[in-house]
Amino acid sequence: MTGPMESTVTSDAESRGAAGDAIRILQVSDLHFFGGGVTPTAMFGMDTEQSFVATAAAALESVAGPDLVLATGDLVQKVEPEAYRRVRERLLAFPCPIYCLPGNHDDAGLMRRELVGEPIRWQCSIPLDHWQIICLDSTIPNEPQGRLSPDQLKRLETLLAGDSRRFALIALHHHPVPCGSRWMDSMLLENSDEFFSILARHEQVRGVAFGHVHQEMDLRHHGLRILGAPSTCFQFKPNSAGFALEPLPPGFRWLRLFPDGRIETEVGRAQHLPEGLDFSQQGY
Repeated sequence: MTGPMESTVTSDAESRGAAGDAIRILQVSDLHFFGGGVTPTAMFGMDTEQSFVATAAAALESVAGPDLVLATGDLVQKVEPEAYRRVRERLLAFPCPIYCLPGNHDDAGLMRRELVGEPIRWQCSIPLDHWQIICLDSTIPNEPQGRLSPDQLKRLETLLAGDSRRFALIALHHHPVPCGSRWMDSMLLENSDEFFSILARHEQVRGVAFGHVHQEMDLRHHGLRILGAPSTCFQFKPNSAGFALEPLPPGFRWLRLFPDGRIETEVGRAQHLPEGLDFSQQGY
């Protein structure tokens, strides 16, 4: 990965960590925005942008504001500059740094040109006082499933080996363990064994956060907390053999990272289902 992902910028959250408080992270994922040239109700009969607006408002009203926002991919559905400009405009509603990584519906080049720019950042390592968040690109161009390239795996190893004093949270788009839905698990992280082999060599790693699954996941795997986030628009039905939507409102995940390595987390949701959501759809 080149460009903004190479840089390291210290977050304002570092001062909070230094004071001994938990870092408050708001994870949003799978926004699926469209640009101005596409009708905004083109996704299952719903307006994904307005769904995000309602979800973000619910998140900001639920607890004290975040120290940083982590957006874990599929920021757009239609790859076009205007879609990323719309994402940028909406993300600026958050009063803190926003860190983004790509999903299988994203285009890295357009993200860099149209989305990244203060306070929206794209970088491999987010250094906090007691924690390091490592953001990985798990995308394969034009493919729905994920894979960490040799460069990404090497970068992960290097960042963990070079900073063993901080606890680590790993963020990526694709789920590294099965979610239980056969159709969705055909699109998981293909080389998860290599991924977890690296994590096993570094005892400071505490958890993995991802999107892609459009549903809440919270489980343990090899001693690590494995955390999937709901989408800010439509939700996938858990444990479904084929594609199916779940009648749950859009959601977000709060993570609190404590100086002693603890992770506390919960999922919150908007008050209502997105208007116009069509549950008769058979796929996307």
